[in-house]
Amino acid sequence: MSCHSKNADVPKKGVFTKHFGWLIPLVALAGCKARKAQDRAQAGEPDTPVAEPSAGAGSGGPVADAGAAPNTMVAALRSSTPIFSRPEIPPREPSRAADDKNEVVQLGSLRKGQRVAATATGRKGGHCSEGWFELASGGWVCARHVTMDFDAKELKDAPHAPFVDRPLPYDYGLNLTNGTPMYRRPPLRRERATYEKGLLVAGKTADDRVAAAREIAAEKGEAPWYLADEPQKGQVTLDQLKGESALVETRMVRGFYVAIDQEVHAFAGKFWRTTRGSYIPFDHILVHQPKTEFEGVWVGHDDEPRKLPLAFLLRGSTRIGFSDAGQTPVRLDPIPRFTIVPITARRETFEGRGYFETTERFFIREQDVTVARPAAPPSDLAAGEKWIDVNLTAETLVAYEGDKPIFATIISSGRHDDEDKSKDHRTPSGNFRIREKHISTTMDDDSATDGPYSIEEVPWVMYFEKGIALHGAFWHSSFGKEHSHGCVNMMPEHARELFSWVGPKLPEGWHAVRATAENPGTRVVVHE
Repeated sequence: MSCHSKNADVPKKGVFTKHFGWLIPLVALAGCKARKAQDRAQAGEPDTPVAEPSAGAGSGGPVADAGAAPNTMVAALRSSTPIFSRPEIPPREPSRAADDKNEVVQLGSLRKGQRVAATATGRKGGHCSEGWFELASGGWVCARHVTMDFDAKELKDAPHAPFVDRPLPYDYGLNLTNGTPMYRRPPLRRERATYEKGLLVAGKTADDRVAAAREIAAEKGEAPWYLADEPQKGQVTLDQLKGESALVETRMVRGFYVAIDQEVHAFAGKFWRTTRGSYIPFDHILVHQPKTEFEGVWVGHDDEPRKLPLAFLLRGSTRIGFSDAGQTPVRLDPIPRFTIVPITARRETFEGRGYFETTERFFIREQDVTVARPAAPPSDLAAGEKWIDVNLTAETLVAYEGDKPIFATIISSGRHDDEDKSKDHRTPSGNFRIREKHISTTMDDDSATDGPYSIEEVPWVMYFEKGIALHGAFWHSSFGKEHSHGCVNMMPEHARELFSWVGPKLPEGWHAVRATAENPGTRVVVHE
């Protein structure tokens, strides 16, 4: 699984992204996708064109009174509150060039409930009659989208702030059964009995499912897909998962991940409330237990003895001993998967197998490892400029400052298939720059071969080409091998560290930031 956002700003079906809707047309690709309505929300883009509200209208935001104290703290009221380069909400006109220096651009966004320092300027207009706040960190937000009242009713369901000092910004849960409903509010008992009828969770059997399928078919003419004997995942699309009532927002496929905000106790039982404000039956979710299986190597630190080239063991192996060239290798003690060891230039061959010598003078089998090696910097690189080298053949990533390696790890890039284009999700090669960064964004897709998938709040997302991004992946550990739908997957902790290191810089309190000339994105070089 990798990256698809059903609405990477200018998404193509099957690509995930969630971006700035007005000014950053992201072409979703067959690689990483996100939801359309969610993409618009995360980008701060309204579902309908912005209209000038009448006096007193709005969504609870205060009028930005020039008499307010400078550097007042304000909280975002929307799931994605847009931040603009000047006090103006731009019209939704995709034909207008986003990089036109005369145009207002979206610099980033705040997540609902996040607080930032701002000054009420008293300026009105620009499609915001409530007035404008100028952020201390730069940029402008419409007073319609923020509040100085942290007890405002609009914030009652705001999720907790992301954990920026942990490998994962949120807790996550795995959906265990087909058809799990995502409710817009905690349901009543009778509503649960209706909408969860026949779902295979604790205490329910296949006979219960069959009986429920017959009952619903008799009432509505056909049984829902999730009560079929063998639901065919590839035959279900994301559109078909939309809820059947005002209460049920959507139905989930087994294997979807949600981001958990908190546990909620209601009259009808326990629920998980997600960061998006949905309510999911408690026993339908298995909470993810994060773990760090290996550490990336800060090879540029003086106190780190390991330097490039570095061998990453992709499977458990054995230390091998060679006394002289051509001598039969001797098995020594085991060496576990994901061990990282520096190697020398010496390579031995025995019975057609290659062996690398480590700096500790034992050998490892070439077939058990992938090696991160130094790469030549781009010819037009400025002195000391940060850049990232992604090697698709070795499945490695090395971050540099100029020609000095700083950080090295292994990744999972897009799976390729030369025979079947529908299964070909290879990561594009080229010379790119990080266009925008998101602490998290939801990725989903319904590819013809894999069926639909959805992962809420994919962590530490750094988009560099259309819907393709570097990001953390907690749902698999196939690092060092192709695995994704096009994005570059990393261990969450490594992605978090890289997220902090690369540009554009994310101001404190922001959830997403877009690169500009003043806050440029780091170069990313992807090659075979």
